[in-house]
Amino acid sequence: MSKAIAAVYVVAVLILMVAASRIGWLRCENFGCMGIGVAWFAWSMAFMPVLAVGAALRWRCALGPTLGKVVGVFLWVQVAVGVALLATWVARA
Repeated sequence: MSKAIAAVYVVAVLILMVAASRIGWLRCENFGCMGIGVAWFAWSMAFMPVLAVGAALRWRCALGPTLGKVVGVFLWVQVAVGVALLATWVARA
């Protein structure tokens, strides 16, 4: 079961990265860029549970050496992207 959850986690991280890229290319239209803010809010609300699942998988489950390394790499990539996006947001605010 944990291997299936690990596979779903990897796919979820990839989806989050694609979504962040797509949101980053959005341009303001009406309502003072409210749509972009809503999109980033939704992205951040998806980011946190995926991060929690990744952390739980990495430190609580026996995934085997290969899958454990893959989950670990994706966890660190997710953390790095989250920190980079947070730093960008703070710099622009």
